[in-house]
Amino acid sequence: MLRLNMRTTQPMIGMHTQLGKLEAHMTPAKLHTENRQARSNAHWTQPSLDIDTYPSRHSYGYTNHEDFAREHGQQGLSDVQSADSEATQQAWANIDNGGVPGRRPAIEHYANKLDQEISKQRYIVAEAIPDPQITFTPIKAEGEATPGDVTEQIDTEAFAQTNFTPGQVEIYMQQKPDVKRWVTEGKYDIYA
Repeated sequence: MLRLNMRTTQPMIGMHTQLGKLEAHMTPAKLHTENRQARSNAHWTQPSLDIDTYPSRHSYGYTNHEDFAREHGQQGLSDVQSADSEATQQAWANIDNGGVPGRRPAIEHYANKLDQEISKQRYIVAEAIPDPQITFTPIKAEGEATPGDVTEQIDTEAFAQTNFTPGQVEIYMQQKPDVKRWVTEGKYDIYA
């Protein structure tokens, strides 16, 4: 006896889906620094002590060249003028009185000069010796400090970089429907 064999295949729909993606990437901040170290630039001066003893030494005879020239230079000129004038007067006295009987002008001149020196009033002046001039310069701090500077600058972006990938759905026919029939004799055939 003939038998009808039948095999049916159901349709199958396949689907691929891809989800939408929103990617946001943050741009890292960039830090820039400028660093200038502080410096003190300060230093201490050395103390100094100056002692000027010249005024006290000058009072009892020590004189430098400048003061000696100032004090005695004018005196030397006046002494030369006075000696010149005295020699001239003595010469005229010798001329005028040298021939006069009983006169001895040279001896009279020196005797008169000796009498003047003897009768001269002498004074001794006592003065206090001046103190030395002492100048002291104390220690001082000099220089100005240079302040340091640490400047930081941060570069940032206000918005993140974004990338949006839209989602996709793909539908396709994975298996088509099908009906197959065949005839066998005496038994059912299972189509493998």
